[in-house]
Formats: sequence, structure tokens, C-alpha cells
Amino acid sequence: MMKSKIGVVSTLFLDNKINRVSVSSDYINAIEKSSGLPIIIPATSNLENTDTYINLCDGFLFTGGIDINPYFYNKNPHKELGEFNSKLDLFQLTLMQNIIASKKPFLAICRGIQILNVACGGNLYQDFSEVPYPTIQHYQKSERYDPIHQININSDSLLYNLFGEKLYVNSFHHQCINQLGNNLKVSALASDNVIEAIELKNYQFGMGVQWHPEMMLIDNDTMLPLFCKLITTSHKN
Repeated sequence: MMKSKIGVVSTLFLDNKINRVSVSSDYINAIEKSSGLPIIIPATSNLENTDTYINLCDGFLFTGGIDINPYFYNKNPHKELGEFNSKLDLFQLTLMQNIIASKKPFLAICRGIQILNVACGGNLYQDFSEVPYPTIQHYQKSERYDPIHQININSDSLLYNLFGEKLYVNSFHHQCINQLGNNLKVSALASDNVIEAIELKNYQFGMGVQWHPEMMLIDNDTMLPLFCKLITTSHKN
């Protein structure tokens, strides 16, 4: 049986003033462990390439990374805004919008959930210091695969079908969703009401999660159903 080809969307980082395309091997390992075929999608300033990537792949995985330029959601920069790359943002936002138009399956992780929200017209809290209510720790100081806090999953979500009502997750983010984008619904919240997962309405599999399930797979297979769902839906597609 042919394996589902999953486009793993890369990020960019500066190394001695050189932009380098980067994908953590954790994402590659997660796709392979779920019986998919990972194909790395390089971020490029040629936006016409997005249609070619969409035709090439059966499904997509958006990875974590740096902050998003608040220009793309009409906000001024907060003093705690981190590093961003506008070319990377434009490429990923365009790719996300075109994937949604194509109806192909995708999973968007950490920065990816934020790209999904902004691509659908939503915005972000640029730092937890902006959040107008008390929050728990969302950037852990332990091993990257350690679960640190619990999330509560809505019963009408795809995520609930995979994991049930509650799930322990890891956490590595200083930003989070503020206003939810169009045609999205919240599928999970942390105990402090920070949005931890979202899904596209009326879509076979279009999900964003704020934690890093690919890292948690290093220790055990609790998160494997999430990647297997991406692979099986992509194969049907």
C-alpha cells in the first residue's frame, strides 16, 4: 500500500546572519512512526509554489517555531514580542489558506495553531503578560516530553474522539490565541481557559494544537493517535 505523503512545513532561523530552513527530527519521526511518508516543505518567497506543494502531498503538518509578525493580524508589537520572520509568515499563511481551500487534511502544532488562527482572521495574545486573567505556567523547564498540565476537551470535537475528556500535555509557548478566527471552534482549554486546541468546522481533519505531541512521542505513544488520524485521513483523501 502506498504511504500517505505528508508535507512537513519547515521554519526559518538565523544562524550567523544566514537564514536556514529547519525541521526538528521529532516531526519526521512522528510521521514515520504513524506509517506516513514525510516530505519537507521549504519556506520560500515564491508563493506560487504553494499550489505545487498542495498537489504533491496528501496531508500537511505545520511545525513550531518563532513568533508571527503582528502586522498580519493588525496589532502593534508588544514589548515582549519575540523573533519573527515576515517572509516565513507570509509563506505559511498563504500555504495554510490554500490548503484549507483544497480541503486537504492537516495538523498544526504550537506556532502552527497560531498560523491557522491568523490565516482564518483571528489574532493572538503576543505574550502571557497581555492575557487579562491569571494563567498557569505554559513554558515548562523540564524535559520536552514531560506532560506538565491537563487540558479539558470538548465532547463535540475530533480531539475528543481520539483522547476523551481530559489529556495531559507538555507546554512551550509564550503566546496564545485571543480572538478566534472564522469557521474555527475551540476543541480544548487549559484549566486557566487558555485555548489549547482548535478545529475547522465542517472539515474532515483540520486541527491545531498548542502543545508539542511530537516531542511527547519520544517517551511514550500517548500522542500517536493524533498523527495516525492525520495519516489515515490523508490516505482516504
